[in-house]
Amino acid sequence: MKIYAKHVLKSFLGLFLLVFFSAVAVFLIIDFAGNSRVWITRLPAERTAYYINYLPYIAYLVCPIALLLAAVFSVGNLAKHFEIVALRAAGLSVTSILAPVFLVGFLVSAAMFVLQDRVLPDANQRRFQIQEPGDGMFDGSDPRERFNYLYTAADATLLYFQHYSGQLRSGTLVTALRLKNGSPELRVDAHTLQWNDTTGWSFLSGTRRAFRGDSVVTDTFTEWKLPGFVDPPADLLDTRAYPDEMSLAELARRIGVLRRNGEPASALRTHWHFRFASALVNLIMAMLGALLAVNSVRTGLARNFGIGLFITFLYYVTLRIGLVLGENGGLSPPLAAWFGNLVFLPLAVTLWWRAARA
Repeated sequence: MKIYAKHVLKSFLGLFLLVFFSAVAVFLIIDFAGNSRVWITRLPAERTAYYINYLPYIAYLVCPIALLLAAVFSVGNLAKHFEIVALRAAGLSVTSILAPVFLVGFLVSAAMFVLQDRVLPDANQRRFQIQEPGDGMFDGSDPRERFNYLYTAADATLLYFQHYSGQLRSGTLVTALRLKNGSPELRVDAHTLQWNDTTGWSFLSGTRRAFRGDSVVTDTFTEWKLPGFVDPPADLLDTRAYPDEMSLAELARRIGVLRRNGEPASALRTHWHFRFASALVNLIMAMLGALLAVNSVRTGLARNFGIGLFITFLYYVTLRIGLVLGENGGLSPPLAAWFGNLVFLPLAVTLWWRAARA
């Protein structure tokens, strides 16, 4: 690595780590102080578990801002001391000078993508489980419970539940209907449908009707298994009800289940695409901060810092607008997820062009 690249990288990384850990600490302190009346009634182990599982999400939130601030101040400091002028006089382009900053932004984006897919879903689920029972915003409803629930199995069997619990993995007052060429072939009415990790699904205390031409054969049972019905409980109603609790693979599986059952899947499809788009926020923040500050000798570091924060605010608002439009079906899921990046791409290109020409 070139000496100038090491110098730029050292300055940028030092500021990034300082801002990042400071922001995480401030976030934790403010959150704990704001919820102290709730946490004072909880066990210490519960408080500790909550904030341990909250840390990955805090890192996800503050990382783009830390990259922006580190880029603005580290590159601005280089420009203030005319180091960038000297490097450009030596024949280096703006892209070459800022390459270490861009590289760190890219690596952080890759790390955040892995964090969102491998760490955040489990951490968010544990955090939600700790938070919900005593959360004042919790309205008492549970997305893991369904009433009058209709489900289409992978083998095309139709199941109707008067009540189904995703956490208990069981349903009550269940009707299963299997069709053949549009006509009923089998109907099962049972008091309970229960999942067992060893034996699978079992219908308990019910009646079975087999339709054979114009006749119906009826019998009762205490316990019975429906051949071909092997859908896992997560397909019926996943205990991970929120997109933030699901990995990309779990989101894709849930989207497939919703489509099979004729339910809208635009919200989950938008979140699936948003996983890729949101990871790039870190790279874009690093680029915007560096490109804004590269000419701070003429424009002023404080001014560029203010512009950078304003752009960041608009960027986050645009991302959320796109996400909401995708969830509501106003835009196609891929376009909604990438809406913010597509809007700000011309700005990044313009700043790069101006920095290169200056």
